[in-house]
Amino acid sequence: MKFRKGFVSNSSSSSFIILKDNLSEEQIDQIYNHQEYAEKNFPQLEYTDWGWDVLEETEIAIKVYTDMANFNMYEYLLLIGVKEDDIDKTGANR
Repeated sequence: MKFRKGFVSNSSSSSFIILKDNLSEEQIDQIYNHQEYAEKNFPQLEYTDWGWDVLEETEIAIKVYTDMANFNMYEYLLLIGVKEDDIDKTGANR
């Protein structure tokens, strides 16, 4: 799996690679079940469409992807305690 640094913006798609070294089992569950958890705990997050999928999980990282980035996954990851340094905002090619 390749890791790139930097930020790439695209209004129609987005992806993140989240390093698992510092994630708890609870945080991993919260990533997989982000819609349910965010609705209950973070009503301040604006969303019109959830649209995020976990594309891949390896021993070292979780890759999430959306075709339409309407839910602020980056802000959500920070709210559940994922360290900013453990999030690759450039994502990876599908």
